[in-house]
Formats: sequence, structure tokens, C-alpha cells
Amino acid sequence: MGKFKKKKKMIAGLALSTVLLGSITAYAANDGAFGTNLVGRQPNGSVQTADNHLLTPAGKQVEFPGNPISVAVSPNGKTAVALDGGGYGGEGLNIVDLTTGKLIGTNVNIGLYNAWGLAYSPDGKTLYATGLNNKNQAQIATMSVADDGTPTVTSTLTLPDATVDGWNDINPLDMAVGPDGKTLLVALNRGNSLGVIDLQSGKFSTQIPVGNAPTSVMVNGNTAYVTNQGGRKANPGDFTIKSSGTPIVVDPQLGTSSTGTVSVVDLTTNTVTKTIPVGVQPERMTLSGKYLFVTNTNSDTVSVIDTQTNDVVQTIDIKPYPDAPLGSAPNAVKMINGNQLVVSLGRDNALAVYDWNGPDKEPQLKGLVPTGSFPDDIAIDTANNQLIVSNMNGVGALGSNGTSNVAGNKVTGHQTYAQVGSMSMIPFPSNNDLAKMTDQVYSDNNWFGLKNRNAEPRHNKKAVAMPERIGEPSTIKHVFYIIKENRTYDQVLGDLGKGNGDPTLTQFGQTVSPNFHQFANTFPLLDNFYTSGINSAAGHQWVTQATLPDYEDKETDGGNNRSYPGGNQSDPMAYAPTGHIWDNAVKHNVSAAVFGENATNFSGPEPFGKWTDWYNDYKILSGQQQGSLHVPVGDYQATSDIPAVNSILYKPFPTNTQAIPDVYRAQIFLDKFNDYVKNNNLPQLITMWLPDDHTASTSKGYPTPQAMVADNDQAVGKIVDAISHSPYWKDSIIYVTEDDAQGGVDHVDGHREPAFVISPWVKRGVTDSHYWTTTNMIRSMEQILGLPPMNQNDAAADPMSEILTDQPDFTPYNLVANQIPLNWMNGQPAPQGFAQAPTPPTTPATQQMQNDWDSWSDKHKDDFGGPHSKPDVENANVMNHSVWYATKGYDKPYPGDDKVLTPDEVEKQPASSAPSPADN
Repeated sequence: MGKFKKKKKMIAGLALSTVLLGSITAYAANDGAFGTNLVGRQPNGSVQTADNHLLTPAGKQVEFPGNPISVAVSPNGKTAVALDGGGYGGEGLNIVDLTTGKLIGTNVNIGLYNAWGLAYSPDGKTLYATGLNNKNQAQIATMSVADDGTPTVTSTLTLPDATVDGWNDINPLDMAVGPDGKTLLVALNRGNSLGVIDLQSGKFSTQIPVGNAPTSVMVNGNTAYVTNQGGRKANPGDFTIKSSGTPIVVDPQLGTSSTGTVSVVDLTTNTVTKTIPVGVQPERMTLSGKYLFVTNTNSDTVSVIDTQTNDVVQTIDIKPYPDAPLGSAPNAVKMINGNQLVVSLGRDNALAVYDWNGPDKEPQLKGLVPTGSFPDDIAIDTANNQLIVSNMNGVGALGSNGTSNVAGNKVTGHQTYAQVGSMSMIPFPSNNDLAKMTDQVYSDNNWFGLKNRNAEPRHNKKAVAMPERIGEPSTIKHVFYIIKENRTYDQVLGDLGKGNGDPTLTQFGQTVSPNFHQFANTFPLLDNFYTSGINSAAGHQWVTQATLPDYEDKETDGGNNRSYPGGNQSDPMAYAPTGHIWDNAVKHNVSAAVFGENATNFSGPEPFGKWTDWYNDYKILSGQQQGSLHVPVGDYQATSDIPAVNSILYKPFPTNTQAIPDVYRAQIFLDKFNDYVKNNNLPQLITMWLPDDHTASTSKGYPTPQAMVADNDQAVGKIVDAISHSPYWKDSIIYVTEDDAQGGVDHVDGHREPAFVISPWVKRGVTDSHYWTTTNMIRSMEQILGLPPMNQNDAAADPMSEILTDQPDFTPYNLVANQIPLNWMNGQPAPQGFAQAPTPPTTPATQQMQNDWDSWSDKHKDDFGGPHSKPDVENANVMNHSVWYATKGYDKPYPGDDKVLTPDEVEKQPASSAPSPADN
């Protein structure tokens, strides 16, 4: 049987596609597709997410804390079980009665976190799960299952360590019971092997080498099929970048993984008999008759393998609408009703249902089914004819954070870690159901009018600030994109006096961040703006790619066991195949430069020094004092292992470390900016990372958290001041965002952030409360620069047109000087007259509490700074408590806590359960 080569139009069977997409007419911008929705539950029961989607899932929804990464139905058909990834909000198993749809067990502790795989024994009396124990050892938990479906751990098996580049746990993922029921097969992701466990002896038997980063296992007779998400082994001459110690074959420019394979394993000899090339980053599979269906998450395809020949006989393009760009992230697949192929589309929050009638016939997309946020696994309940779908991100960060009395006020603070996952119980859909459900998926994803939104440019259009169509001229020629670290809206702007703020949650208010407050008062105040990532590993991908690959979404929700690509660490598997915003620019002949972002090293010949050394260098470079630099500019060089970044990276600009002040970074940029002005060669897109509002908590040798945020405020203020007083001000726009908002709490949602849009071409003094995200921000940059969307997310996003004007105000911005010393070091008393200083300890108990927290910070001082600092190594929840006490006082409970807690007490909270990158 030959490979099916005809180019498929997957939407061909969907009659309402033309209506949904809209015809090309005169385009009128539709600002704010989701109106003024706040993230969270809406009056009609839908849920607004922080990543530019609305949720109206089909069927019955069962919600529980955490992020379910796998789901399985008991062989007796009575219960389903979802395994929490263990990253945020929950841990363990959630058991659902399939008849009533009720939870009969929530957060059932099985001694594992960073958990992933589930498998029942054929008789359903035993359940297996993979994950890590509290010592970061990779284990398999064996559970006996009671008649009511509740499991009890009877034994655990510790797996061997990985042997790549000194990494420890072997990162076990999906499992399958062997053909005779006597073995258990597990994908050993970091070991690049298939593990075999002898169930009779309960011992680890052997490892069978397969491809890179195996993820899922399917058994067919005496053959096992293993998806290798990291693709094939590298050959001589391949360009590679390491992921968790393994060289991954990557696109030589973008640095993204570029291959995917399925290993065919003969279980009678424990050998690989064939390696089948499939799409990029293959994941879960299903078997129907002699055909094996493999989801390829980064190719948006499903490979169909004939298991009699072990050849790919068909490749199904997953396009939820005609000519859709990449971005659906298909990650699981099942067959129902004999010929209906159901594929979960993680990034589309939907299932796609196809009529499939063999590899020689074009499969027809019958329709789409809405789910919760990021469906990642599917099981079949044959007794009730329903699909059981685990939604890894569920309804978002809607977990209860409780309330606290802060300064005499009862407040509730939401944080990004309070994740609530869900299970959707969806009856097998009829054709009539699919028509209605497809309509809903289009609405939820803002796919109405896509043709209009992405229409071809028209000729002879007058230049305006925000062109109606990409490719039409803009009065704006230069885009600056500044990325900061971790702050929520309320932490910074809650005290603004206008907009939707809660001053009781403000930690870095007017006195600390005078420029941010001046931006909010002078330019548009965006009080309903969200950054989509939970942490930096996810956040930096979202704010530079307008999407998050399936791989990194699961990594984030599982505690980033394999890698943490949010700073000085790289992982080519975490990068989207559609590239970063600067890749989009370079590809379309738009000049670009990168300052700091995605640089993986910053080193030079001299000793690195301390924060004060770099601060003194800043003072010298800015002309405020005389002396010799401890590191001459250019001696330290930043590099990136991604060729496309390295070629446009300004190398004297530091990468991530809190040991270098942001004002130093700003000075390095401004010196280069002056060269651009002198030579009239400013790039059209500049991306810059200013990370020090992350702070170093109360570590000795670093400024206080307030001073570090003030430093960040001054750095951004200096840059805006310089641009606005330059010849480039007349045709420039500056976008400012946090990478994520994990560093504190907010009374609306943990993802809400202080974002700014600064330009002569924005409306001044307005408060804009439309729902926006960083994807809208990226789409706005693309619209201005004439760049096509990179993926489905920015293709669906509305540009932020309504805050721009064609009546520019060229009044320059004047820097507001810092009101506290930038070198107010930890351990020093607060500046005299500083109104926002925390209450000093007044009792031995509060003094001891401060001492305990200072000791915790000092344990992490080397992680915050130095040439090889690691982002977010410290437990984020503990870090947030530390900074709260340092800014509010050691007698003020953190929002959600009943009292002030010690570091050890905070470590025991569910929000602290995610393993840190230090463990990886």
C-alpha cells in the first residue's frame, strides 16, 4: 500500500467553514474580541483564560486542583482516573465515577510528584503510575484498586539513574502493560530507552535503547511502538543542541527540534527492529485494526503506520480551518464508532473528529468539540459511549487562595500557581452536535472573520499608526520590545488611584516605581492585560513566540523536570517550530537586534565581581563618577546556542543575572542606541530583557527588593527618555511586558500584569480595560512591521488598534528620578522618610522571623547572581513570601495565610510542591 500523498484539505467536509471564517471584505478592526472580560468565570458559565481563549467545554466537567497529564478508564468501566502532573495546585490521583460524574477521590496521594504515566493491568485490579518521589528519585508506584475504584499504593520501584551528562532521574513517562501481562514497559525519557519491568519479581529488568526523549508506548502483540519526541539520534554533520544532556537534531537557524521517530521494538528479543520517521515531536498513539495513529505535536499531523509493514502509509494534516498555520498541537488520538478518529488539539482547546476510511481515502473533518484548557489525553468509556478527556490547564489559575487581613483590610490574592485542572465527560457527538460544537470552538478561539483579519494588503493606502491589514504602511517604523520579570499588576500599580487596582496588595508602589506610574498616567493605562505563562520557562516562550509548545506546557505543569529554558538554560524542544518574533522579522527582511533574550552565556576574562562592582561601572559609564571599569565593555560577551539569535545578539549586553543592575544594562543599550542614531541604522525591531525586578529577595550583597524594582524602573525610564528625545521618537513604539506574573498576587488573576505601550502614536491619559494578552501585543508588532502571523494564536489575535491614534503627540518623556537609593542594600535600614518601608520588627518573635527568612535568602544568593546564575532555582512560592515580608513587614501575613509563616512552613504548602530547576 503506497503512502497517501495527495494534499488534503481537512476542512472539506465542514459545510459551515465559509460562514465561520468570513469572506474577504473591507476590513474593519475588531478591537478586543473578548470585550472587557476579566480572566476567570463569566456570568454565563464560560471561563476566560489568560492566553486569549474562552472556554465553553462540551459534556460534563469535573474540576480538581492541579494539572492532569494522563487519564485512564478502569477495565471494569466504572471509574476513570486522572494523574496530576504535580507542578502546581495539586498532587496525586483524582478518581471519577463514570455513571454519576462525581469525584470519589481528590488529590489521592501516591507518593509521587512530577508524575506522568498511568496504566491499568488487564483485569483492572492493579494501577501503575510513574513520577518522582520526594528525593527526586524516578519511581513506579504500584497500586491495588478496590471495587469502588480507589487505589492504594502497595509498592514502589525505584528506577536506575540516567547516564547522560550527569543528570540524575531518568524521567519516566507513559507506560503500557506487556503482551503477556507479566511485564510493564515504560518510556524512560531522559534515558532515551524503553524500560522493562518484570511484574512477577517486581524488579527492573532491562533498558532497550530507542530514539531521543521517548514519550509514549503502544503494544501490539509482541511488538512495542515508542514515540521519540526528540527524534532520531544525531548523525555526523548534524547541527545539534542539547536537551537535558542529549544532543537533539535541530533546525540549523531556529534551533528548534526538527525530527521525530517511532521505534519498533521486538519484545521477544528486546531489540529495535526499525525506526520509522514521522512528524516533529511525536507523542501519544492509538491502535485501530492494523493501523497505528501517531500524533505529531510540532508538525500538526497524524502519521498512520501499517503495523504489518511498519511503514507510514498516510499523513493527515491537522487543520481546524482551511489553510490554518501551525499551532493546533495534536497530542492524543482515539478511534470511536469504528471509523471516527478523535484527535485532541491542545492549543485549540478542542477535539477534532474525522471520518477515516482507510489510508487511500481522504479523511473528512466532521467537526470540532470544545474542551477545557489544553486537552492532553483521551480515554474511551465504552459502557457510556463517552470520551473522557483530561484538560491539563483546566480552567486556569482559579484555585482558592483564601483571604488575609492586610493592613486592616480583608483581601484575596490570586497567584499563577493555583491551577485547576479538569476532566471532560463528552458523549460521542452526533453530526448535529458537531455542527453546533464547531461553531462554539470558532467563537472560543476568535476564529470568526479570520480571512478578514489576515487579508492581503491593499495598494496605495495612506500610512496610519495601526494598519488595517498586515503589509499596509504604518507611520511607525521602529518597535522596541522590553521584557521584564514576574510582577503582577497590583504589586506595582495597585496604588495608582485609577483603574482596577487593590492598594493593599501593592508592594512596589509610587515611591519605588515612579516611572511605571508616570507611564500609566501619561500613556494608556492597561488594567486588564495578562501574560500567559505560569513561570519563566513558559513565560519567555509565550512573550517571544505567541505560543507555548506542547512539550513545554507539560514540562511547566509537571515541574520542569527535564529543563528550564527561561534564562541561561537552553532546550531546543521547548521552542515552537514557528519561531520567535525576531525570526519572523529576519525572515521577512525586517532588521532586528536582540539584547539579552535567549542568550545562554555571558562570560569574560576578568573575575565576575559583585553587584556593587557592576553598579560602579554603571556610574562610570554614565558619567556620574570617575574611575576604571572592573570589566571593560565588550570583555564580557553574551552568546546563544541558537544561530538565529546569535547572529543578531548584541553581545556586550548581559544575559539573566540579578548580580548586574538593570541601569547597567540600560547604559550598555543607550551607548549602542547613540551609535544607531549617529549612523542612522536603528533596527526596526529591538527585543530587550531587563530582569532585575525579579529581585534577589533579602540575600546579602544585593539591594533590597524595593531597590531592585526601583533599578528596573529607572532602567526602563532611562530608555524611554532617551528614545523620546531622539530623532527616532517620531516613528517609534515601545512595548513593555513581564515574562510572567508569578512573583506575587493580584486581586483579579495571578496572570494580570503591569504592561505599557509608549509612543507618540498612542492615546494619552486613557484607561483601556479591554481584555488583552501578550499575544495581542505581538500581533500589534506584526501588524505595524508588516510581519505575517507566526502561528494560529497570533493569526487569531486582534491588534491593539484602539489605543493608537493618527493624531500623534510628540511630547518627549522625561525620566522621573528614583526616590530611593538604587544601592539600598539588604541589611541596611530603610531610607529616611521612605513612606512604603516595611514595619521594622518590634518583638523578638518578629525579629526571629526576619532572621529565618534572611537565612533562606542567603542560601540562594549564588543562584541569583554570577556568570552562571540559574533562573527561578529558588522555590517560587517561598520566594514570593520572602519578598512580601521584606516589603510589607514580618507581621503581615501573605495573602491566603492565616499568619506569618516560616520558610519551612511555606515549603509544605501545595503551591510549593513543584520541584525547582535546581533539582534538574
